[in-house]
Amino acid sequence: MPPLHVAIVWHMHQPDYRQPGQEEALLPWVRLHALKDYLHMAEVAAAYPQVHVTFTLVPSLAEQLQAYANGQLQDRLQRLIQQPYFSPDDKRYLLNVAFSIQWHIIRRHPPYAALLDRRPLALLNPDYFSEQTYRDLIVWFNLAWTDPTLLAQDPLLQRLAQQGKDFDDASIAALNARQLQIIGQVLPTYRRMQAQGQMEIITVPFFHPILPLLVDGEIGRRPSAGLLLPTPPFRFPADAAGQIADAVTLHTGLMGLPPAGMWPSEGAVSPEILPLAAAHGLRWLASDEAILGRSLDHFFRRDASDSVDRPDLLYRPYRLATPQGDLAMVFRDHNLSDRIGFTYQHLGGEQAAEDMIVRLKRIHHQLRGQSTPGLVSIILDGENAWEHYEHNGDTFLHALYRRLQEDPDLQAMTISEHLAAHPPTAHLPELASGSWIRGDFTTWIGDAEHTAAWQRLRDLRQAYEEWLAQAPPPAQAAAVRRYIFAAEGSDWFWWYSHRNSSDQDALFDQLFLDYLAAAYQAMGQTPPVAALAPIQGSARRPAAPPRPFSPRLNADPDPAAQWAQARVLRPAASVGAMQQAGGVLSAARLGNDSAYFYLRIELTEPLLAHDVEAHLHTPAGLFLLSLGRGHSTAYLYRQLDGVHASQGAIACTLGERLVEVAAPLARLGVLPLTASSAIDLYITVDGAERLPAAGLATVALA
Repeated sequence: MPPLHVAIVWHMHQPDYRQPGQEEALLPWVRLHALKDYLHMAEVAAAYPQVHVTFTLVPSLAEQLQAYANGQLQDRLQRLIQQPYFSPDDKRYLLNVAFSIQWHIIRRHPPYAALLDRRPLALLNPDYFSEQTYRDLIVWFNLAWTDPTLLAQDPLLQRLAQQGKDFDDASIAALNARQLQIIGQVLPTYRRMQAQGQMEIITVPFFHPILPLLVDGEIGRRPSAGLLLPTPPFRFPADAAGQIADAVTLHTGLMGLPPAGMWPSEGAVSPEILPLAAAHGLRWLASDEAILGRSLDHFFRRDASDSVDRPDLLYRPYRLATPQGDLAMVFRDHNLSDRIGFTYQHLGGEQAAEDMIVRLKRIHHQLRGQSTPGLVSIILDGENAWEHYEHNGDTFLHALYRRLQEDPDLQAMTISEHLAAHPPTAHLPELASGSWIRGDFTTWIGDAEHTAAWQRLRDLRQAYEEWLAQAPPPAQAAAVRRYIFAAEGSDWFWWYSHRNSSDQDALFDQLFLDYLAAAYQAMGQTPPVAALAPIQGSARRPAAPPRPFSPRLNADPDPAAQWAQARVLRPAASVGAMQQAGGVLSAARLGNDSAYFYLRIELTEPLLAHDVEAHLHTPAGLFLLSLGRGHSTAYLYRQLDGVHASQGAIACTLGERLVEVAAPLARLGVLPLTASSAIDLYITVDGAERLPAAGLATVALA
């Protein structure tokens, strides 16, 4: 029986933090992840030469790494630490950014922890910290963001950590020089490991845009009917092609070889992007199992051990035909990927690695009898998870790679190696549209702030098209194009999502608007005033008073016709740059008329595979709306003395991934309605996933 092929793809990505036309980055994350993760991840893998891995390299990230290493780029922190004094704005910036690291890491370093303990007083009065204290704070922030193995072994870094405070200009200059040396090793290390055959480096669209949404914003509605979009939507397929072409060109020059594969940003795909990729010489793409499931019209069910019901479908490559030639596609196991990204941080490194190996060997056993090796694709963020792990992930990674290298049933290899030995024989006639998060595009389109951003980008892009008709000089046109492409990056739209937030939201907003302004100015035009108004927070206004409505329960996948007036609940925000592949709950829509309370629950997976419940708190007591797994009738229960007493069936309509119910207000004990009438509730799926994640949502009744 052949060994199971295991393809691990580490996705390395940061947005372009460079302000347009300047040699300064607003935020330091490219530099800091280079110190902590980019080199470290390659060096750990290099210790296990039989373990072959794949790294993505976003071209705009590679450019920034080069610019740092060459001394052509510095970030605001690097500039500030060289100043003899700090303005009030500088101090507020430092009190925010220089503590942007997991606080358990700060606690490892007593001098840094002491600054953290004093931070509340400095937030009240930034002058509480002296100029020297702010300089010490910046040094400690840099040290804490360094790979801990390197921090313990490098003589200079050791000396600074032992000194603890009162860092002078010479120490700061030495630290900066050492950091640039470390950053300068990243790309040469990748090239060396590529030449040795241990690492495959693949590309990503240049500024990490969501390609299908560049082709046509309407594609966002394919997995999410009724999604809020600008009218008309953004629709410039040439930009999607240009982002791919620019990526291939830079990658080829940087790595010495054209990329064989591409990770479409966020695993976001649609049929329209396939010929664009094939036309630029790419041979394979990757996405998520949710996309494969929808493409095959098969929902991948997992048993109690998390094993999929059809491993023969998931753990293989597929061939897709395009007018520009065939492409291969692989689809990641999002359970295994998310275990590394989110679950294993709560386990010891050895225990986590053992769990992964057991799961892989179980898949190997499931595929017994196959003459062709199965291919398990594990694809995830390669930089943001490790600060939650012990010792920056070292213990886990070493244990995982060691076991992969030693186990005869498992072979860690690159996707291109597998495809070369076993070209795909299965044809995928149709590719579904979506991403690796929830299988849809709602992280980047559909919210009010998303719509504002897409409208402004669309208007700029149309102005550019009209300006090009005047035949401007090629160099000038190329500069405008670059600013537009930078504004198309997914990161700005990520932070405009209601699901995501960070302490630097306003800075991301500023960068997006700066790129819009720079493009207009490069065309010799004054940016429209409305185009430069802040977007962050602009849509977070008090909700309008509820209005009664009476939807027809027809389970239409598009809620626009019947549920436009409903209140909408969605999963809560994350506070970082990672999201799991997504839970089952997508949204809930709620409202009422004079007689009924209406509830529509939307899932990302087939409804009949799950238990769905709504827990209602009304003045009359506690009620439960329940639709059991595989059932077609919803029931209302009232909790009395700890027992759920049936109140009978209620009106209910089922769709493939949704249920709509109408519960009589009289049975819920909320009649007569008054100005203060409300229902508190939360929704659960399979007794585990919850909306909202904590507490109750209060729904005012009209």
